Amino acid sequence: MAYEIRKTKDKDFWLRAKKMAIAKHKMGEILSLEETAVAIWDPEKEDHPMTCMGVLKIEKKALAKLKEKLKEKNIVGLDDLFEAKFREYGKPISSVYNGK
Repeated sequence: MAYEIRKTKDKDFWLRAKKMAIAKHKMGEILSLEETAVAIWDPEKEDHPMTCMGVLKIEKKALAKLKEKLKEKNIVGLDDLFEAKFREYGKPISSVYNGK
């Protein structure tokens, strides 16, 4: 459904696409931008789903808010979450890794 011409599609087309996108999400599959736009579309308020750019703008705003909240807690990188200084790395003991 990449880059559909939205003006020529009727509401029934979008409702069928919405059902398919929600079913795909329930099966645990990853949705494309178009499928995400259709899945979050509210047919009661709008006659067609938003564009892919609209979905990307929502994602960008959400990530900016998350980044700001993490910064308030003084978390700016993974080193702030994990103590890498005293971490020991595992060593394989299997003969598969040693070549023996």
